[in-house]
Amino acid sequence: MRLRRFGIWFLGLQAAGSAIWWGLLLGWPASREPFLAQGAPDSTLLAFGAADGLLFMATSAACAYGILSDRTWTWPLLCVHAGAAGYAGLYCWGLTIITHGDGLLGALMMSPSLVIPGILVVGLRPRIASC
Repeated sequence: MRLRRFGIWFLGLQAAGSAIWWGLLLGWPASREPFLAQGAPDSTLLAFGAADGLLFMATSAACAYGILSDRTWTWPLLCVHAGAAGYAGLYCWGLTIITHGDGLLGALMMSPSLVIPGILVVGLRPRIASC
């Protein structure tokens, strides 16, 4: 029960935070610099917008709702979300490592999303009834 409550809280906050972050990036172009490799064009960040909106933000919000309302589709969608979050988190850390520090803020911000959705996938996995 505690993991379910934590999952609802985390996934809801993650969806809201992501929406705010993208709003900031789109509305205030100067905010993009800490998330880019030095000299990279804004398009290298903005190209992730549609995928991030659908596979990270929307699935996070939907999973929070699904856990709250005990929907059967929640766990498979949580698996999709965990994969997308893991990919995004690893990309951010890869950028930081390859560039010797560029994009560190993004990598740090994505660290909880790199780990926690996977924990939720394992901990909230439906039990299969015995035959």
